[in-house]
Amino acid sequence: MTGPDWRETAEQAVALPYGRARSTGLEKALQQAVRDGAGEEDLFWLRMSLTQAYEYGGEPANAFATFTRCLSAFDADPARYGPVARSQLLWHFKWVVAALLDFPEIPLDRTRAVLDDMERRYREGGHSLHAVHGLRCRVARHLGDVETADAEFERWRTTARDETSDCEGCVPSALASHLVWRGAHEEAVAVAEPVLSGQLTCTEQPQRILTTLMEPYLRTGRHDAAVDAHRRAYRVHRRQERHYLSNLGGHLFFCALTGNHARGLEILERHLGALDDPPSPMDAMEFAASAALLLDRLAATGHGDLPVRRPAHGDRPAAELGAAELRDRLRDHAHAIAARFDARNGTTAQTDRVRDRLATEPVVDGLALSEYAPRPRGTAPAVPRPDVEPFAEDWADLLEQAEQWRRAGREELTRAAWRRFDELTADVDLPAWALGRRAEAEGWLRESAGDLAGADEQYRAAAGHYAAAQRQADRHRALSRLGLVLAGRGSAEEGLALLEQAVVHLDEHGDPDMRVGARMRLASCLAERGDLPRARALLEESDPDKASADARAAALTLLAAVLAALGAPFAEQDALLGRAREAARESGVARLVVDAACRHAGLLRAGGEETREAAWQALAEAEARLTADLPGELCALVALTRGHWLCEEQEYDRAASPLAEAVAQATAAGAVPMATHARVLLARAYQGSGRHFEAAEVAEEALAEEEHLGDVDRRMLREVLARSLTELGEFDDALARWDELLALEDVASSPVPAVFLHGEAAQLLSRMGRPAQAAERYAAAAALWEGLNEPYQAFEQHQRRAMALLAADEVDAAREAHHLAEQWLERAEADPELQIPPEHVRFRRGTLHYDKARILWRDSSPQESAAEAETALGLFAALGAEEAAEQVRALLDMIREDAG
Repeated sequence: MTGPDWRETAEQAVALPYGRARSTGLEKALQQAVRDGAGEEDLFWLRMSLTQAYEYGGEPANAFATFTRCLSAFDADPARYGPVARSQLLWHFKWVVAALLDFPEIPLDRTRAVLDDMERRYREGGHSLHAVHGLRCRVARHLGDVETADAEFERWRTTARDETSDCEGCVPSALASHLVWRGAHEEAVAVAEPVLSGQLTCTEQPQRILTTLMEPYLRTGRHDAAVDAHRRAYRVHRRQERHYLSNLGGHLFFCALTGNHARGLEILERHLGALDDPPSPMDAMEFAASAALLLDRLAATGHGDLPVRRPAHGDRPAAELGAAELRDRLRDHAHAIAARFDARNGTTAQTDRVRDRLATEPVVDGLALSEYAPRPRGTAPAVPRPDVEPFAEDWADLLEQAEQWRRAGREELTRAAWRRFDELTADVDLPAWALGRRAEAEGWLRESAGDLAGADEQYRAAAGHYAAAQRQADRHRALSRLGLVLAGRGSAEEGLALLEQAVVHLDEHGDPDMRVGARMRLASCLAERGDLPRARALLEESDPDKASADARAAALTLLAAVLAALGAPFAEQDALLGRAREAARESGVARLVVDAACRHAGLLRAGGEETREAAWQALAEAEARLTADLPGELCALVALTRGHWLCEEQEYDRAASPLAEAVAQATAAGAVPMATHARVLLARAYQGSGRHFEAAEVAEEALAEEEHLGDVDRRMLREVLARSLTELGEFDDALARWDELLALEDVASSPVPAVFLHGEAAQLLSRMGRPAQAAERYAAAAALWEGLNEPYQAFEQHQRRAMALLAADEVDAAREAHHLAEQWLERAEADPELQIPPEHVRFRRGTLHYDKARILWRDSSPQESAAEAETALGLFAALGAEEAAEQVRALLDMIREDAG
């Protein structure tokens, strides 16, 4: 059995995206063509295709040989290859000259000779020298010859463009590159930015012009535009790292200039392996120098020991290096390459360029790359910072002050107060009870920060100090806190024992707040273990009305959560949360007001339309009491709630802002599951409001934390991503997301979702120009509907399959699928349970006759085709379906014209 011939191999190769696979396919086609004795013209055009594949696939060195062979063949017999070949060769000259410059082992005289040959051919052909001046400017820049570069730049931008010039996107981008080199950033923006408002169809655009503008935008204060340029360009560059290695270096440079070290490190780790096999030494130098700058900035922040992971690449295994060590290696690598260029050129231009890049200072300290990027605590514009009374000067007063702030949940202020306490008491011999209070407070701070081991140690120390002071109630309070920590660390039995003992002791010897607090901690532990009835009983018997307002509010709010888990009646939960809100207001503690109001809002929202307005009012109360020093997770919850509700009401434009705030706050607080859920909703809001780029970015970030998502979020995320990627033209990735959704479905037990997913995939495949594969998806959907005994839906899928097969030139298969569609429509019409309106059936029969006419026309049966079209026309006309009838008339005109 023989394999495909070289033509088929070439066709398969050019259907692939630019990259090694495409180049390899064309190389194989060329080998087959030579072996099979193909003509010189066929070999010429294969080599021309290879030159282009090498250029756009990041293999410029390989293009030298194919270009030279094609140029020699053309010069030997220009008439044989014609004007199209001449035009393409003149275009390829530009690629070759630029690439020759990027390899220091290629003598500079050779580059100049090729450029001179290019100019001669342009002059002889009567073409503009616009592109020639652009390349001469580039050569002069490479050599550091400012005077010549500026002179050629003026000739370049004042010479008329013609068909040999680069496209309307690439020329301004290249002009801007020179202006950036000269430090003329405002001029660079003025030259390049207007082009972005037009339609850019070049393979290199708009990512190239956006990359060029990143630094000018930054230097001229257009920070939002700089961020947008970075994000949009990187989305393209990351998919083809070999071709865009130097551009990826530009993104590292951008991150170094804007304080985005974490983002830069992520990019570096993802693409560092590409340095093993760079497209050219120039690309390697640009990437290495920018990476070294980024790592130097990282080391300057005290993270020089941070491990940088280098991915496996080819035969080289994955590895890890410290940031400072990798910086030194990359810096030396960049300087070594620059020295090779300078040795060839007889200048110091490239060494100077590397040195200047490594010494570049940041433009801004920290530039947020999205509206949902985590911010330092307290910088949210809508959240005020409360007035703070000055610290007390007496340590005993300060101790009480710190405790008040702790009870109010003002963690940062509490921490600062205890730091001041430590300063005041550095030389004081504190009594044991005060040491206990200090250790207990430190335990609370450690616990709130997630340091359970540290909290364990501090609570034990506090209990010891209280015992020494003979303050047993305080000791049991500390042990109660310890018990809750132990339960969280996996020592549930030991923790429960301490919690139980504290309740017994404090019920008899503690004050009301101590009794309520001990019961709350035990109830929390029991609820976590699933013993909800006992948790409820503990809280209901705690007599919170005798406690302080803040303890009462906390206990009632917790009791409401337990009742909700038990499925208590709405009215009971409503009344309890109403009491909790009243107590929280009485306490004046913002954290308690926010918590109780937000919980009540959620309950009222679930109560339906009658309580919807009250839900919004409760949420508004929570928002009004937010302050900058409240826990970030609580602030995130309030924002998430508003964004979620707005999404439910399809107010996507309004939902985006609070959801972005929720992501920022939850991320900063380390609440990863909440942040991930908020990202899912934010992606939905962006997609629903037409912000498809942002939707795709957020959805992809959420997928990276997929283990924190439930099934509903997983499905929503992929659907949002598939639709947004489709709008962005990233069809292959969109198709992968539809297939991931299919893989999540249990088709055997619930086939209906799979039917719709096959349909979405089929429509996408049709848009991608892959109708045969679309037909396979329609066939799968039809089979599922048949299995469900749904004849009408099966008819629709078979009809769509027929048209997809026709688009794939599979006429016989299209006729068979069409026949199946007719059969299933007849079954649907005969099924008394469906009760399809007669006029609807007649319309669908009209579409079947119209489709059959198209199939017969493609099958060279004009008379039968015309007859089917006439039947369709009669059905549509009788129904008054004028738009459909007009389509049939157009088809009839084409059939008759074709018939002669």
